[in-house]
Amino acid sequence: MFELEHTEQVKRLIEITESNSGISGPELAKAHIELGRLLSAYLPVEPMDTTVIAMMRGGIFFAQGIYFGLGCKFQLFDPKKDQYIRPQTKYVIVADSVINTGSTIKPILEPDTLIASCVINEKAVPFFQYQLYTVRVSKNSFVGSNIKKQEGGKGPDTTMRLFNLI
Repeated sequence: MFELEHTEQVKRLIEITESNSGISGPELAKAHIELGRLLSAYLPVEPMDTTVIAMMRGGIFFAQGIYFGLGCKFQLFDPKKDQYIRPQTKYVIVADSVINTGSTIKPILEPDTLIASCVINEKAVPFFQYQLYTVRVSKNSFVGSNIKKQEGGKGPDTTMRLFNLI
């Protein structure tokens, strides 16, 4: 596993992305894009032979940052609707903003696939080991809901925050 160094810039961006930040919409999306761009510098790939796959919908902005950083190919994947077909590039990066259990990624995971996340729950880390590149690891795990503050086992859904729906 690779975790991005938490420089002052990264710490500021993480504060924006955290569930309890109260930040939604374009400011949150821009933070995801910038964190993806910063993480892209550490991905061991050849950009011209790489595809970043954005997990719909929450992974779009984070994946865009990786795309902007690498200048690679870009695809969208909705695990609820699409059948996964591995891109023909040598390198594939599956990007999602939040990985709680990893259950949506496990079915499409191949030995040569890299996983990129803005945040991953510590319990999911062992499933991805050397394939994982993340901004941060979190102990928190909750069901995303249409609420503004984290309460018990529920918290503000990142995707809804990204698209300014909360």
